[in-house]
Amino acid sequence: MNIAVLVKQVPAVSDIQLSGDNNLVRVGAPSMLNPVDLHALEAALALKDQEGGTVTLLTMGTALASDILREGIALGADKGILLSDERMAGSDTLATGQILAAALAKLGPLDLVLAGKRSTDGDTGQIPPALAQRLGMTLLSYADELEVKEGQATIRRLNRGGVETLQAALPAVISVTEKCGNPRTPGIRGKMAAKKAVFPVWRLEDIDLAPEKAGKAGSATRVTELFAPEPQPVGTLIQGSTPAEAVANLVDELRKKNLL
Repeated sequence: MNIAVLVKQVPAVSDIQLSGDNNLVRVGAPSMLNPVDLHALEAALALKDQEGGTVTLLTMGTALASDILREGIALGADKGILLSDERMAGSDTLATGQILAAALAKLGPLDLVLAGKRSTDGDTGQIPPALAQRLGMTLLSYADELEVKEGQATIRRLNRGGVETLQAALPAVISVTEKCGNPRTPGIRGKMAAKKAVFPVWRLEDIDLAPEKAGKAGSATRVTELFAPEPQPVGTLIQGSTPAEAVANLVDELRKKNLL
């Protein structure tokens, strides 16, 4: 089974900063592997343990993004590809989808493309459906559980308070949630393999994508303004040892505020 897993290096949530053009500052900022991507990788590794095959990591970012590829290799992935080109900077989800789809097509016939449901920095969840459309694959989204048997993928997910089961023939693009498996910890062999790993760096020419399809040139959206949400007023909890006392305390509080 040939599986590709999308992973992303994201800024540490507590240290997010914005540049003058309203893009995230990534160079020099503390970063981490997008947490839900670990669950996508675990799903891929579990399938590899069961069915055999190859797990390839794919990420788009600066040279520093190789750190998360090493993290994935330590956990059991076979290889990693880094998409890094200054012309990719500023890509919105449209351009990012075009870049990733072109790279996945270059990887050759794939049985599965796995990804986390969304990233903590963008939080759009638009990349998995974009890839499914561009690659001509079926999309199964928000999988809490994943099984593959006899060329069919089965997922289970929460929907309107119930559990929904969906099936699709491979190949397919599947996005997973934090409920999909418990990420394993790296062993000594994995850590040694990660230290020795060398990752190919693909630029736009390597994936046969025109420069106007990437970066700001290939993006259909622009961030024109960002602002912090207005804080919600904090309510007052009225207590009492009995319901009658709580009501009396509430009346007193309303009188103090001249509301009664």
